[in-house]
Amino acid sequence: MVRKFANFITNILILIFCLCTAVSAGEQGHYSPMPMGLRDCVMPPKGLYLLAFDMYYSSDTFKDSSGKTVDSLSVSNSTTRHISLPGRSLPVTITGNLTVDIDTDLDLFTQLVALTWVPDIKILGADYAFLILPSWGYMRVDLEATANAEATISVGRISRTVSPNRSVKVEDHITGFGDLYVQPIWLDWRGKYSDLGISYGVYCPTGSYDKDNIANIGYGFLTQQVQMSGYYYPFENKATAFMIRPTYEWHSKKIDKNVQPGQNITLEYGVSQYIHPRIEIAANGYHQWQVSDDHGSEAVNTDVSDRVNGFGTQITCWLIEHKCAITGKFNKEYSAKDRFEGIAWLLNVTWIF
Repeated sequence: MVRKFANFITNILILIFCLCTAVSAGEQGHYSPMPMGLRDCVMPPKGLYLLAFDMYYSSDTFKDSSGKTVDSLSVSNSTTRHISLPGRSLPVTITGNLTVDIDTDLDLFTQLVALTWVPDIKILGADYAFLILPSWGYMRVDLEATANAEATISVGRISRTVSPNRSVKVEDHITGFGDLYVQPIWLDWRGKYSDLGISYGVYCPTGSYDKDNIANIGYGFLTQQVQMSGYYYPFENKATAFMIRPTYEWHSKKIDKNVQPGQNITLEYGVSQYIHPRIEIAANGYHQWQVSDDHGSEAVNTDVSDRVNGFGTQITCWLIEHKCAITGKFNKEYSAKDRFEGIAWLLNVTWIF
């Protein structure tokens, strides 16, 4: 079993290396590794489970295609830069002959409620489960510009005039439902020292989205997702777990723009340890890339690399044994390109019916 697990990991890493040799960017994909706990993709025993994921994400750092922080621009006549946000690529146009300092802030609160049903069904020798994941959220985007000469700044469909040595702010916020995730296929092959899983799911474009908004909760396109997970337990009691989890996404065209986002891949890994029958600690890392071009007449930044890396820690406490657990988690992003780089705090609750 250890040899099979090692072969599985090797094949996954080879696949990811091949996919990531050519990377381009624009729109972001749906999947985020931040809300998930390290053992959340281990299929639980037969039953009905409710998981609530609550995440607050904050960033005041936007990275350009070379990984440098965008905080100042020298403009001659007119310059347009695109800022990648969840749900859209936001054009920022500055007109004039000047130097402008730019501060960008992104705040995002997301609540996901996962309902998982594990019946007593076997498919291809694997246990089967079904998952549905509705979501709700709040997003706020602020952009403040300070110029040393008179200029005009346009952020999406909003335009402002900037006076010399004065600041101007553009803000947008939204509250609403996010895109619905449905996972009709989830298979898990259980072993004495391992779990090997595969799942297929779809993000439906049901969330609050408008191409003219700066802030959006929905993404405006459908995403299909295939995820594999591998867990190795060096001891029979499974108190220690090593995890690797690759995720692959491909997307439809946006519902109101001639843009089809490129495909994405995410690689997660980590280690978990129960230090008490009711207390688990864990550490994880992840890497996320876009691995094909955006397509369509309205696609932008098709030659720009889009990626982010991160690490996290978590602690889980079973308040009621085999019934209710609470997980606290922290994530920090680094080495981002063409997207925001920030931190996230999470509080997750698991309830077993």
